[in-house]
Amino acid sequence: MDRHHAIFLLLVFQICVAKIDSLSCLFCQNIDDPFQCNITVSCQSLQVCFLHEKGGIYNMGCTGSQQCGGVAGAGPGIVGRSVQKKQSSECHECCSTDSCNSLLCQHSKPTSCRNDETVDCAKMNSLFHICADIHQASLVCPQFCNLCGVVDGNWGAWSSWSGCDVTCSTGSQTRFRICSDPAPAGGGLDCVGKASDTKICKNDACPVHGGWSQWTTWGSCSVTCGVGMQRRDRSCSKPYPTLFGDHCFGDSRDDRVCIPGACSGINIDKY
Repeated sequence: MDRHHAIFLLLVFQICVAKIDSLSCLFCQNIDDPFQCNITVSCQSLQVCFLHEKGGIYNMGCTGSQQCGGVAGAGPGIVGRSVQKKQSSECHECCSTDSCNSLLCQHSKPTSCRNDETVDCAKMNSLFHICADIHQASLVCPQFCNLCGVVDGNWGAWSSWSGCDVTCSTGSQTRFRICSDPAPAGGGLDCVGKASDTKICKNDACPVHGGWSQWTTWGSCSVTCGVGMQRRDRSCSKPYPTLFGDHCFGDSRDDRVCIPGACSGINIDKY
């Protein structure tokens, strides 16, 4: 939390706590219209009025100030009106004047550029320069601080997953999204998170193509003298072809001429 935000919360808390002795708050449970509540209850010391809304059902009465963010870091909002929630699906807000809780959880939509009616923007800016904090001021005093053009970015929908990057075995698929729903504008925050996502995809095992082993050493010559032949071999076993893989191309046998030496005892008279 930055210094301006902390001072702002402290000031609002001090203003509200000064008014919360023996508050009289509207008290109704599980109703669908807070303006129809006409039952009141006296609160205890250091309690404030609250309104909780979820799914169009309202509960209202007294609660401890800490449950409304009266102390920094505790609770969902600040004493007075929450500046963090606008038209959310669930709302819990507090106030500190008699029977004030029927008017809570009625914020305008974010597209409507209006100052929070519970905040004196001119005074807050003169004391704490809240307009210098664009992101906080755009929630509380957007009109006063001339921040109606501030738009925080929001991710668009994910694209479809790409095809697997391999046709067999294990590969990956990717999808993308763009910070365009809406795109950040006027100094608004960029989208938080990654623009791409990857997951593993698995296909059938890949065929294994055969590979030749090393040649054996040359065998002995087929003759002891004169001209003969030698042989060497290799096998398609490095690796063996499997899963319809290709067999090795080429010969598994190799022959060459060998001459161990001239033969003796030739009868030259014969010629």
